[in-house]
Amino acid sequence: MITSTPGAGHIYPLVSIAKALADAGNDLLWATASDSCALVERHGFTATPAGVNASERMDEFLATTSDYLELTPRARRPVIFGGLFGRVAAPRMRDDLIGIFERFRPQLVVNDLAELGVAPVATARGVPHVTVAFSGLLPSLVLERAAAEVAGVWAAEGQTVPADLGLVDHLYLHPFPAGLGAAPQGQRVRSIRPLHFDGGPPDVGPDWISRVGIERPAVYVTFGTELGARAPWRAMLEPLGELDIDVIATTGPRFDQSTLSPTPPNVQLESYVPQHLFLDRVAIVVSHAGAGTMLAAAARGIPQLCIPIAADQFDNADALTSAGAGITLEPDNCDPSAVSGALARLLGEQAFPDAARALADQFEALAHPGALVPTIERLATA
Repeated sequence: MITSTPGAGHIYPLVSIAKALADAGNDLLWATASDSCALVERHGFTATPAGVNASERMDEFLATTSDYLELTPRARRPVIFGGLFGRVAAPRMRDDLIGIFERFRPQLVVNDLAELGVAPVATARGVPHVTVAFSGLLPSLVLERAAAEVAGVWAAEGQTVPADLGLVDHLYLHPFPAGLGAAPQGQRVRSIRPLHFDGGPPDVGPDWISRVGIERPAVYVTFGTELGARAPWRAMLEPLGELDIDVIATTGPRFDQSTLSPTPPNVQLESYVPQHLFLDRVAIVVSHAGAGTMLAAAARGIPQLCIPIAADQFDNADALTSAGAGITLEPDNCDPSAVSGALARLLGEQAFPDAARALADQFEALAHPGALVPTIERLATA
């Protein structure tokens, strides 16, 4: 069984390992919220609804977390991780998984790092579980807050919540090379090449994609599918429009692009385009340092300008900047002058592409998901 919270950022990291397990002849059932079942099925898996949909989850979290918006963006992660994925989502997921376990009777569970409802259910039934991380090591404050939020879910299964949330009970797959910071400690941790940056099913893109980055450098700007409304678009598009470059900017489906009109003539503004269609021809990536985009660019050796907004994005940006492969701008200090200066350095200083290329070599050395299938299967048969 595969279990995940809803949303592409949590589903895509699991696709490569799920495909490898399916190709090895294993029967798979993917349990996720109903609003993500169609996405799972487009990748060729059987999906069953379980847990709470993303919009409902956020509404309940905000309604029950009065102090969240009073915190600085960097201080919010423990509150949102524990509250959103623990207090709100985990009990509902646990309730739904009980019946699914009875019907499907899994011998093994592979779960997204933020899907906190399955570990107590699997532990109580003696089913081993494999955690697939989508970014770096969870900070201790995040673990402590989340453990308090899910203690009742574990107690309902007759268990005591572990300090590590049970994430490393059997096998933990870590997607960062050493150059991006420490991994969880222990013999049950394995590094894995994050292949969710390959984008999923093949797509035929618009005609303009074939011209990107051919006659002049290209810069890709994205804040994912969820955070477009919170991105400092004006601060970015003004300096980008002054450069002799191609710019691809994807705003996400919920952003009103008319608010940016008129856009500079060198900017191709889209709601969404699969990034794997053009990422290999991009010189710089500008993003919120969401794990999917950050890892996709880092694995290809592309320098990055990171403007984190929420969740693990600050940690991702810090890791990349520490590796010398990018520059981080705090969202409160992101104005056209700061963006222009950062872009000038990324495009003009050779140290950034050199460090990015060295990081890409580390990604290439990580184990392919298929190489870990025998280890995972041994857990199930044991």
